[in-house]
Amino acid sequence: MKKFFDGKKKVIGMVHLLPLPANAAYKGNKDEIIRFALEDAKTLIDCGVDAIMLENFNDWPQYADEIPWESFTLMTAIASKIRDICPIPFGVNVEMNAWYQEWMMAWAVNADFIRLEAFVDNRAGSFGYIPACSTPLSKVMKDYPAEVMLFTDVHTAETYGNPDVPINELAHNAIGHDAHAIIVTENDSCKRITVEDVRSMREDIGDFPIIVGSGVKTSNVLDYFEYADAVIVGRGFKTGDRVDEKLVREFMDVVRTKY
Repeated sequence: MKKFFDGKKKVIGMVHLLPLPANAAYKGNKDEIIRFALEDAKTLIDCGVDAIMLENFNDWPQYADEIPWESFTLMTAIASKIRDICPIPFGVNVEMNAWYQEWMMAWAVNADFIRLEAFVDNRAGSFGYIPACSTPLSKVMKDYPAEVMLFTDVHTAETYGNPDVPINELAHNAIGHDAHAIIVTENDSCKRITVEDVRSMREDIGDFPIIVGSGVKTSNVLDYFEYADAVIVGRGFKTGDRVDEKLVREFMDVVRTKY
């Protein structure tokens, strides 16, 4: 398996796609979607992030576990283009939990990791019910093997557990199902994850990789990095819909003062 967690704190920057074809918010602007994605990826790379992840963030409404194939084909094409220019680790996330499409996209473009919002816990939200995917995913991984890491959420944002299971217990479950890292975004009270929550998980699961998936800013990133191995930054790097070079460089300067 590709080595990612090597002791150095990691910043994963997000490339958020504009609404994709077949989504209600799509504006018929295929060429613009591609151009913006490639420009944002290049900005993140040039500013020194440690990895980038492509996501259909602006699709609305979102789908529970599969996006329209019109969306999937364009997103895969963009993923391939980014992979070609990306010298750092690259991952994909198809919201909300399109695990089959994520794996096949990663397999096709040689991505390094995928994000799974419902891996060992069943979730529900405004987009419907999302069953845990670790068991069916294992079959697809066997049929289409690839060196792709699994970054797996526990208590993913904007959802509710069914049943509700404490995040630290879910973290152990994910480790037992061959996750490569745990992503935390919300705590047991469905509130944004705190530094204390991350500390608690660190004490519970030892040195297994933890990624903070939301709410990270220049003002708190060093606090989170006391216990986390990586952070994901999306909206915090953006002005409007676009990655802002100034915001990324300011954030990375703060991180590099210590790590």
